[in-house]
Amino acid sequence: MTQHSFDEIRWLLVTGQGRSGTTALTRAVAQHHQVCSNRVESNVLKDVLLAGHSSSTVESRIRQMVLPRHEHDQVFRQMLTRLLFPQSLWSGSEPPQRLSTFSAMCPDAAEFAVDALPGMHFANIVRNGIEVVSSRMVHRVLGQHSFQHNCLAWAAALDMATWGAERQDFTLIRHEQLLKADSCRASMRAMQLSAGLEPTDSITAYLLSQHRNQTTYDSESPEQASDLSRRIERWACWTNDQRAIFEDICSPVMEYFGYPIPWKSG
Repeated sequence: MTQHSFDEIRWLLVTGQGRSGTTALTRAVAQHHQVCSNRVESNVLKDVLLAGHSSSTVESRIRQMVLPRHEHDQVFRQMLTRLLFPQSLWSGSEPPQRLSTFSAMCPDAAEFAVDALPGMHFANIVRNGIEVVSSRMVHRVLGQHSFQHNCLAWAAALDMATWGAERQDFTLIRHEQLLKADSCRASMRAMQLSAGLEPTDSITAYLLSQHRNQTTYDSESPEQASDLSRRIERWACWTNDQRAIFEDICSPVMEYFGYPIPWKSG
């Protein structure tokens, strides 16, 4: 492959379940003066990383490797860099310190990312499951899935959280921390320091001022729909069957993250 000036730049990958704040966090990270971000969700990244994981861990595929392992991983790195970060994205006078995008990870994909993209840092955002499932159910695309499917999608957040719990290259970010100035600033400062970036308030300023992508329920007033702190109340719109499904699938994950289930505690 031809030389690319980003080949040796480390990555800062935003990850999390859909409707957890991944888009907002991705665009916020792009405000950092040392970060080159493509500002979009890169589904192809997870697909390619899973293919790489299979080719380097499944015995039959390992036997099919033509290149030595280190060259195999290098080719994946170069391909992903060229697919997602054309050099025209960056206009700074100095090279960026990090390349950044968003892709919903799973542990297998993340494991290969650690090998193929050395120095990768994961910024993993989580949000209360009631808020996420409620938002997914009225989303124009995700709402086409069943309530059970959307519960299972959110519950998968546990996989990455437990995978990264003891890792130095993994920052867990809670959506609720981003709604208030002090906690948002502290959370974003911790992420930047963990990723080896110079701390700046530009990320926090974006998160606190940007227009959030809003979903609405028919029973909500405009004021309630625009208040992110009240999204937890949306469980009241669920049927008894939906609440039972949520409990069955999501209770262990809610407990892990410390989110109460209101109709149980009430």
